[in-house]
Amino acid sequence: MGACLCPSEGKENVQGSDGSLQASCTPLFFHPYIKGSQVIMDNSCCIVSRIATFHDGIVFSNRPIELYEKVTVKILQEDQKWQGGLRVGFTWKDPCLQSRELPPFVCPDLVKQGKTSACVLPDEYIAEDTIVSFWVDSQGCVFCSINLEAEGFFLFNGVSVESPVWAVVDVYGRTKAVQLLDSTCLEFQEGAEESTAEDCMVCFASKANTMMLPCCHDGFCSRCALKILNTSGRCPLCRQAVKKILLISILAERDDPQSGLEKSNRIHSLW
Repeated sequence: MGACLCPSEGKENVQGSDGSLQASCTPLFFHPYIKGSQVIMDNSCCIVSRIATFHDGIVFSNRPIELYEKVTVKILQEDQKWQGGLRVGFTWKDPCLQSRELPPFVCPDLVKQGKTSACVLPDEYIAEDTIVSFWVDSQGCVFCSINLEAEGFFLFNGVSVESPVWAVVDVYGRTKAVQLLDSTCLEFQEGAEESTAEDCMVCFASKANTMMLPCCHDGFCSRCALKILNTSGRCPLCRQAVKKILLISILAERDDPQSGLEKSNRIHSLW
């Protein structure tokens, strides 16, 4: 099993200044194998949906979550014939060690098995297109924010942070499908209204001068593009794997991505 699925293999966890174990900077997605019996998942392991009924929709993160690291999902689809909705939480039992026959509900079923804490989100926070972020602090308290708001509200406590914790999401009830959003992509969304055509969409401080290939998305400075390549390795706009980062001299090429490809032999390759 690869390092992206079991972080104890490959890159090791790093001990934080407070003594807690923190995950290495591998991309965050849903665990592709340990999931509820009604879950179907796309190839990126970032979009999950429930086939039928209102339960058996449990999924886990592929790696441990760092303290204060936001896990952010967007509700893509509702099924109005059911009651209740998305349930979120954390487990300090490695998903690789979970039974392959998961219980139908994260709470109360998985919680009662021990080493998991979770709760149901209020009905007003489970509509389609709602973006839900949740995180755990150094005291084991879990907080949540909606639609990228800076302020969060308290959900529950009792998470053991003495050992690694994984995010757990239950695609339950009215919630039919969700998408795990990349944290780098969220930086774009939070500041997009303030950016200009020539500003880097990540830092908004440097000029945009690079293009991602093969998707041809641009709008990044060279420093931020290199950071993206060395962390998630995926274009934040389309989630496609980045093969190369190119320096471009004419920002107007962003209006014609295909033209950018045809001209790529005249663009200096950075990486």
